[in-house]
Amino acid sequence: MRLGCLLPLISIAAIAGGGQTVYTYLSNRRPTTISIETAIKGEPKAKWLRIEGGELDVTHSSSSRTFGIGDATTLFVPLVPPGTKSKEGEIHVLIATKDAELLKFVNEMHDLDQSLSSNERLKEFALRNADKFHVAKSVEGLVKFGIESNSKQLRKLKGIYPNLASDAIIVEEGKRPDLGYGIIALIGGLVLGGTLVLHSVQKSKATPPVQAPPPLPPGNRPPPPVRRF
Repeated sequence: MRLGCLLPLISIAAIAGGGQTVYTYLSNRRPTTISIETAIKGEPKAKWLRIEGGELDVTHSSSSRTFGIGDATTLFVPLVPPGTKSKEGEIHVLIATKDAELLKFVNEMHDLDQSLSSNERLKEFALRNADKFHVAKSVEGLVKFGIESNSKQLRKLKGIYPNLASDAIIVEEGKRPDLGYGIIALIGGLVLGGTLVLHSVQKSKATPPVQAPPPLPPGNRPPPPVRRF
């Protein structure tokens, strides 16, 4: 992609992302506390949530890895009412978490599976970490929406979780509205966009218009082309 096409896209993305972040901060000055039962009834209007009474179903989690290799850096875990299995019904809440303890557990389990460990070793690991397969936890974070809802990552998650509800929300645990980042991104996008527009206007004024050749007098025809043999 040429730089001339890339810069306008960067400007649009910065304006949209920065504007969304500023809007989120202004409309969500503090987290809205709801129960997991309320969360699964439909997409909440608030974007900064604290969801209480839920349980992370780690047995049905997926992970994101840097360049697709190495240890998992982010987990995507269904949040369900206690005692519920996320594979048996629709998933209404998906949590994106970087919880160090859960990441360590999932990475160790993945390494055991990849090394084709014995059944006895796998059973021992499962018994030792039985409390990590279903984790009761209150989760606080930001809901992905707007420009983030059309991301490549979200489309991949919909492929991984075919039972993801149409109104499901993805909550980034620990994330909160960042007014400073939003303002910087918004102003940067506007400045870049304005600079590109100004440069385009100046360039069009500096380029002389292309003049068409004068028309031939009536009755005159251009000489036929010389044929070479």
